[in-house]
Amino acid sequence: MKKLLIAALALTIGSCMSVTFAAEAKTLEQAHGAMWPKSQNGYVTKYQCMQCHGDYDKLGQQTANLVPNPHKSHLGQVNCEDCHKANQSKPVLMCNECHNFTIKKAAPEAKK
Repeated sequence: MKKLLIAALALTIGSCMSVTFAAEAKTLEQAHGAMWPKSQNGYVTKYQCMQCHGDYDKLGQQTANLVPNPHKSHLGQVNCEDCHKANQSKPVLMCNECHNFTIKKAAPEAKK
């Protein structure tokens, strides 16, 4: 009986842990899976990213509802990996090396 109780407890704890780990966000590399581009000289280039995600004009349109728009920079077309790290699930805003931005959704325009 004691062994059965221990086994049931271990199974319950294992199930809870697997649910917790399954809920964690995937890293960028995990999310891309086999579609992850092969590095060139140790880096993935923005041109490789653009083959699937489009150019900066398209990306800027897709994130037009964000303020500031992370794909419209005074620095031009920066390398995607400056913000999007392979080993992280969320981007790191490279702009904050000089600025102190918090990206927010733009307020909806007032209806006329």
